[in-house]
Order: sequence, then structure tokens, then C-alpha cells
Amino acid sequence: EVKSNWESDLAAAESCRNKLAQRGITELHRRWLARLVTTRRIVIVPTANALGYFQNRREEAGVDPNRDFPYDLTDPKLCMQTIAGRTINELFREHLFQLSITFHGGME
Repeated sequence: EVKSNWESDLAAAESCRNKLAQRGITELHRRWLARLVTTRRIVIVPTANALGYFQNRREEAGVDPNRDFPYDLTDPKLCMQTIAGRTINELFREHLFQLSITFHGGME
């Protein structure tokens, strides 16, 4: 017998809930986790400076993307020169982040 989409979705949801219960996750915890996941947005930028990574260089066209932001500049044309800098800037213009984490790899 072929089940309709909603029936197969319901069966998958019931199976998932049963597996969670077997692992000791109560209905209260499941609801808390569901709310946490549905009310958050996770934005991942795997490599902000993709060009620099590809070229094995920190700079992009002679500009360090970590210093390419408008802080204490006398000339506004001296910021947002890199693709990496503009990418991060657009992310922060588009989203109101409550928390931001960055992981940096070192240069050899």
C-alpha cells in the first residue's frame, strides 16, 4: 500500500519522537529544542576570504580583509575594498545578529 505524503511525513515524525524518547529526551525537552531551532537562524560562512585562501595569502589585492572596515578612517574610499570585507558587511547589514563567532586559522 502506498501512503500519501502527509501519512509518510506523520509516520516519520512519530518515528523520530519515539527515537528521542528512547534516548531519554522528554516531550518538554523536545518542545524546547523545537522552539530553539525554529526561532533561530544560523548563518555559516565557510571561508570569508575565499580568494585569499585560494591564493594562500592573507591579503586580497594588497588589502588585509580584517582591516577593511570603516573604523577611524579619514577617507571613506579606503574601506570595503575587498570582496571578503564587503561580504561580511552585507551579512551584518542584512541580519541583526545577537551573537557572532569566528574561527580563524593561522598563516604559516
